[in-house]
Amino acid sequence: MTAAERIAVIVGVGDLADRPSTPEEAQEPAALIISALRMAEADAGALLLSDLDSLDVVDVRSWGYADLPRTVSETLGISPARKHYTPIGGEVPVRMLRAMARRIADGDSRIAALCGAEAAASVQMAARTGKPPPWPAQDAAPRTTAWNEFLHPHAVRHHLVQPLQVYPLYENACRAAWRQSFREAQQESASLLSLMSSIAVTNPAGWSTKAAAAAEIETPARGNRLVAWPYSKQMVANPVVNQGAAILMTSLAEALRRGVPRERMIFVWGGGGTDEARDFSSRDRFDHSPAMNAVLLGAVAALDTAGERASNIELYSCFPCVPKMARRTLGLSIEQSAGVTGGLPFFGAPLSNYMTHAAAAMVRRLRQGGSDTGLLYGQGEHLTKHQCLVLSNHEAPARFTMPDDAQLAATAAAERGPSLTI
Repeated sequence: MTAAERIAVIVGVGDLADRPSTPEEAQEPAALIISALRMAEADAGALLLSDLDSLDVVDVRSWGYADLPRTVSETLGISPARKHYTPIGGEVPVRMLRAMARRIADGDSRIAALCGAEAAASVQMAARTGKPPPWPAQDAAPRTTAWNEFLHPHAVRHHLVQPLQVYPLYENACRAAWRQSFREAQQESASLLSLMSSIAVTNPAGWSTKAAAAAEIETPARGNRLVAWPYSKQMVANPVVNQGAAILMTSLAEALRRGVPRERMIFVWGGGGTDEARDFSSRDRFDHSPAMNAVLLGAVAALDTAGERASNIELYSCFPCVPKMARRTLGLSIEQSAGVTGGLPFFGAPLSNYMTHAAAAMVRRLRQGGSDTGLLYGQGEHLTKHQCLVLSNHEAPARFTMPDDAQLAATAAAERGPSLTI
């Protein structure tokens, strides 16, 4: 293999939001995925889907499919050798993009796609109107997370299992550790999310159509109810959306053979991943995340060694404590932390697929020119799974190497957690 055949590049991106007036007009998740893939192919400016050899479809919760990768392949009339349906998790798209790049570098793939979609808004509309959408019948139940399989029995007994119930533990612990008053913490969250909302309304695939002022986000009111103290509705991810996204990746050599314009190519430099203890009650504290710190600081160290920096950063924002913690790890201002996509509360939260949209937004940003580099950070479960990926509009310097011991660093930095007695 030549060097160019080992270099992974993103060549096409596509994402969209579907806003039907009636359930009858709504597109099912599979249709949104097909649309996004075709958009990505058009964006690349080359015929790629017919020769796709690897297809990763992100988990869909709003509609049940027995074999969604097969459904997508048959609809497109393609036969990728590798078809994979991912697990649930906000970090999953970043993990899959890393794996796609690795398979290309190893010579196991030439043209790969990552895609996903949700249509929860249409499902909710159908339930409200009593008119089912004209989609094929669900042939499988959407997967759910069995929290009781890995959480402490005390957490399950006290109904402390859903993310909406757990992230406030981090929010309030961080506020105390950072010596913020309640008002100061809320104002920081609201200011950050207001900036994200301004980005979301400029994103063609975004769900929100109106930016929100910080005071509006901070203040519980009709239409912005308190959902889990201290979070108002506009502070947390909005999963009631219809959105789809897709990414096409090839080797540099393949992209050149196919005639993809050089200015469309975004280089995948590398990334890393770490996990916290899956049972959050066994962790040492709720005012930090050793796994988050290890993966983010590992990326920064690799960039520093290469004499580079990430000028564009997307921080996962399902709950405000996540980007607030990450920005402190990275030493960012609130303005630098707002990202390129629009955030899960305002751009929309198509469950596990948000970071596919974020990757599409990052690619578009990096294509604007200059010597630009971007960092994508996604996380899943209860601040449990952490993944990052570095992208750039120029080839990686030979000095750029992501550390392979991030998990060891995260484990070493975590102290022993207290035992539960209640």
